[in-house]
Amino acid sequence: MSQRLSEHADIDLMVEQDIGGTNASNDGGWLSMKNYARALFYVELATWDSSDDLDECRIQQATDSSGTSAKDLTTDASGGNYDTDNPVDADGDFVIIEIRAEDMDVDNGFDFIRGYVAEGGNSGVDNVMGVLIRYGYAYPKKELQGAASTGSQVYVDINT
Repeated sequence: MSQRLSEHADIDLMVEQDIGGTNASNDGGWLSMKNYARALFYVELATWDSSDDLDECRIQQATDSSGTSAKDLTTDASGGNYDTDNPVDADGDFVIIEIRAEDMDVDNGFDFIRGYVAEGGNSGVDNVMGVLIRYGYAYPKKELQGAASTGSQVYVDINT
């Protein structure tokens, strides 16, 4: 029978030193979600000045690997996906953001994602580590029992 899904994962690491007053994105840049079902962005604060907050933490989407037409996929705001009313602000604090590929605006060509964090102020050292993991890679292996032939060998896949 058809084999449609492999749980191969792709991991992209982000390590940023002292992001205070700046922003950071995963070091691999924009990553294609083509054929991936899900993604997870894990962010952990390392050495962190407790008077600072992680002001922004989200996944963004774009139409290509250079970030064309970038826009937010998840939100960071008061009451948003990452609630800035209750931000992480100490060593070891973490955020996990998960998305599904169907959350993306693929109808308008948005197939690429990246993790994004920022700290607006800087009263001390603000180090952060992040990992963006794409997983649920699906790739078809067509017609394993032989080529389709009308009335003889028929394959039905209601998901294509």
